[in-house]
Amino acid sequence: MKKLLYKILSIVIVIIFLIPIFYTILHSFMDEYQIRVDSESFLPEKFSFHQYLKIAFNSNYFSLYLNSIFISLGIIAGQVFVSVGAAYYFSRNKSKFSNAVFLLYIFLMLLPLQITLIPNVFLYNGIENYIGIKIRDTYLALVVPGIFSTMGAFFLKQFFDSIPKSLYEVAYIDGASEFKILTGIVIPYSKNAILALCALNFIESWNMIEQALIFIDTQSKYPLSLYLNNMYTTDKGIFYAGNVVFLFPVICLLMANIESVKKMMIKENER
Repeated sequence: MKKLLYKILSIVIVIIFLIPIFYTILHSFMDEYQIRVDSESFLPEKFSFHQYLKIAFNSNYFSLYLNSIFISLGIIAGQVFVSVGAAYYFSRNKSKFSNAVFLLYIFLMLLPLQITLIPNVFLYNGIENYIGIKIRDTYLALVVPGIFSTMGAFFLKQFFDSIPKSLYEVAYIDGASEFKILTGIVIPYSKNAILALCALNFIESWNMIEQALIFIDTQSKYPLSLYLNNMYTTDKGIFYAGNVVFLFPVICLLMANIESVKKMMIKENER
């Protein structure tokens, strides 16, 4: 009885989360007249690709789309590089100093994003005024905080701790350096955790709004997420199709993760 109740509850929760997505997809096939007159209806009176055709010839939309891709890939590449090194240090070094720094990481990770935004503004203004390097209103203002986010190091450190110590001992016997152990043992062993970190980072950076709203002043440098936030009032006729195209990379990512999870389950069953 409990299992049946859990299944029903799970199905209900999934449906609740899927309703807005289906709502957006169905509205993307409405014509401009129905959106303006009867946008509250769930189903389109007649299916139309008018919104997608307008999106296809909207150069501004795809320019901002490329901005989002560039920002997301920069954050992912930088954070994986920094997080792998930091997580390996915290996992292998158990000194009081490393433990204290790791506790600081946890504290910073628990801070809400809004608390760090204003200090970053003062920091960027100070760097520009005293050093002459402009960071605000550039992609660096969005990418650098994402690269040094503490979540990645905390996430990977927990996985690195689970690696059998016998692998390290064998590597030390063979005379491997720390760098060789990291690149030859730890990273291949943890590739699924690193891919999961990449997926989480992509979703977070792809949906970025607050950071871009504060740090970016030039509209041509906006990520697409910020543009979509204003599209409903400025260009409602293509708003829903724009959201569907915006969701496409996230849906592909989720589908790829589902396939990878299936493969992992098959391998575990074979063992």
